[in-house]
Amino acid sequence: MILKNGCMICVPLSDMKLEECLCVAREEAFVEFRFDLLELSIEEVTQVVGSAGKCIATFRPGSADPGKRMKTLLTALESGATYVDIELESDPDYRRELIGKARSLNRQVIISHHDFKGTPEFEVLKNIAASCREAGADVVKIACTVNSTRDIQALMGLYRDGGRMVVIGMGDKGLITRIAAPFMGAEFTFASLSTGRETAPGQVDRQTLASVIAGIRSSFTPEK
Repeated sequence: MILKNGCMICVPLSDMKLEECLCVAREEAFVEFRFDLLELSIEEVTQVVGSAGKCIATFRPGSADPGKRMKTLLTALESGATYVDIELESDPDYRRELIGKARSLNRQVIISHHDFKGTPEFEVLKNIAASCREAGADVVKIACTVNSTRDIQALMGLYRDGGRMVVIGMGDKGLITRIAAPFMGAEFTFASLSTGRETAPGQVDRQTLASVIAGIRSSFTPEK
């Protein structure tokens, strides 16, 4: 989904069969393939990525074999993924191989950091963002759980330094960060395909998010 200022809403895809994944990837302007939450073969990875327009290839660490993660993301890049999302905390050799492949194919690299417990102080967040850039990020993505107004202020403060960035406050208290993203200069923001299909705490569905953002924008449009 494309907002009027050019910022896009990226729709994460998870827990769906191949046919639905193909259908949504074709219909949505921008999707994130959460391959850690999609049970797809390598051949099916090629199909779904090839069917999408703009897309992010993501495979969060967990129970999956590291070799499977690497092969899936390399395949996604070779199949046309716009971005590959690599965790800042990843093994340096793993990160370098994926970045090397992305560069050779002229793809974009997202280096991401997630904190599911809370939000560090602003100076710590700035250092994390700098580490993401040093690790090879074209786009820095920082997602932290919001527990207070101070957390929101710290996260939103990251946009002051400019650069390509996506900053997300997770949890119900962080919703304002998702709404504010297009106004702060975010590369894009995330919203679920529909209610009940969230892939992160505090995520809202794409229609609701787009409607709220449009309403805010219209309130600042001078009457003719």
